[in-house]
Amino acid sequence: MSIKLRHVVVLFAALLLGAAAMYIELDPWLRMALAGFLLLPIIYAADGLGIAQLLNVLPDRRERNRRFGVLRFEVMQLLDLVRRLNWLTVDLDRKVRPEEDVRAEIVVAEKRLDEILAEIRKAAGRRSSDGEVATEEEVALESDRV
Repeated sequence: MSIKLRHVVVLFAALLLGAAAMYIELDPWLRMALAGFLLLPIIYAADGLGIAQLLNVLPDRRERNRRFGVLRFEVMQLLDLVRRLNWLTVDLDRKVRPEEDVRAEIVVAEKRLDEILAEIRKAAGRRSSDGEVATEEEVALESDRV
């Protein structure tokens, strides 16, 4: 019998005995002692099979390769411009600045919006060639949004 097979047999036998102890009418102290005793072979088998190492391998959340860096950049520009347009509209409603200046800025921003949308269409579906890497701050911001 190979070592891996022995660990598998020990694990399943201990789990089977544990399941049987749950369904058989036993004194609670005896059931607890049996469960504690069965932990030893379960831990032995899990260690022999390397289950702990498999479960402890997690991807590094601080760094993640981005595939569509150009598209991401264009979308971030789009969002910045939309925020700017929003504040220009607020300025227009509050009459904080001269109306002609604000309307001129809105026209310029709308033209830039059309340019950014054209650039987004070009960048869509194309992978980045430089293999952009997300920073720790970007990953934290993305996890907050989700």
